[in-house]
Amino acid sequence: MVSKFEASISKGSDLVFDFSCDICDENEINKQADMYCEKCSKCLCGSCMQHHNQLYKKHVVFGRTDLTEWPVTKATDDPIELCRDHKGRKMEVFCEDHYELLCTVCHVHNHKAMSPRDANS
Repeated sequence: MVSKFEASISKGSDLVFDFSCDICDENEINKQADMYCEKCSKCLCGSCMQHHNQLYKKHVVFGRTDLTEWPVTKATDDPIELCRDHKGRKMEVFCEDHYELLCTVCHVHNHKAMSPRDANS
């Protein structure tokens, strides 16, 4: 029973970190990043950092004491505000005809305003 509990912990949690490990995220594991590699543009946890250091000895990495060197956090994007169809796009346009919040791509492609000519046909 204890081993199942430990396994679920090792896969991550529902916590939202200011910076999550990019490598762990790709493997659906939720871990806080401890370092940032500017050359790779990746945030890394301690475990991933060990592997990174073995492969890329000359890369300069920044720890948590150097957060000003890290990228702007992704955690500022509320998942509710993001488009389901266009990854990374924020919902920022309201379609009054459909009472729907949209990203700009959805608005242009799926919710074009009808011209007077279209309305008469």
